[in-house]
Amino acid sequence: AHQFPTGVVLTPARRAELADWAREVDGLIMEDDYDAEFRYDRHPVGALQGMAPDHVALLGSLSKTLSPAVRLGWIAAPGRWTEALVARDTGGAPPPVIDQDAFSRFLTSGSYDRHLRASRLRYKRRRDRLLRELAAHLPGAAVGGAAAGFHLLLPLRDCPADAVVKEAAGHDVRLASLDDYRTVPEEPGPDASASTLVVGYGNLTDQAVPEAVRRLAAAVERVRGQSV
Repeated sequence: AHQFPTGVVLTPARRAELADWAREVDGLIMEDDYDAEFRYDRHPVGALQGMAPDHVALLGSLSKTLSPAVRLGWIAAPGRWTEALVARDTGGAPPPVIDQDAFSRFLTSGSYDRHLRASRLRYKRRRDRLLRELAAHLPGAAVGGAAAGFHLLLPLRDCPADAVVKEAAGHDVRLASLDDYRTVPEEPGPDASASTLVVGYGNLTDQAVPEAVRRLAAAVERVRGQSV
């Protein structure tokens, strides 16, 4: 539904093809419905697990919706896997029962849904402000992957992303290059996307967005000047 880090959505035809493959070979698909709770500009995409419940294990957690410190997650697995999962010693201490009970009450009372709605609005406002600032300070950049999640992609065709990452880090702006998420760096070419920044905004305050973008734009200009 939202591939990390590109934000690409698998088409309905490809989703159906994947589910058919799992049925044909009696395979098991591990589905992490990434950023399912934080989609802003499109209707939510149904989990693949609903299409093939006997062949898909859906993973989820509270790491982004509440906090990683809560240490609560789940697997919606095919019924034939239940006994094995319950019997499995995964190592480490399980989350406290009191935390599980507290979340159960938070969920069944409707408070979790209200929390998600408020969080979605808050992050959408921050994302919108980030897009406005990028349009003002880096005009013409074809921003991508902004429909969901806490990050977006910023292509920089005329300067290397790695150099911008290093330059920005010297001014307290932490970014990543899309190439950091590849097993093998993409070969240069007319369609290459290696010079692309991954810009996260989950840990930014709304007030910090304009200054962060100004520092980013200045870093881009300095790198461009060095490459001339």
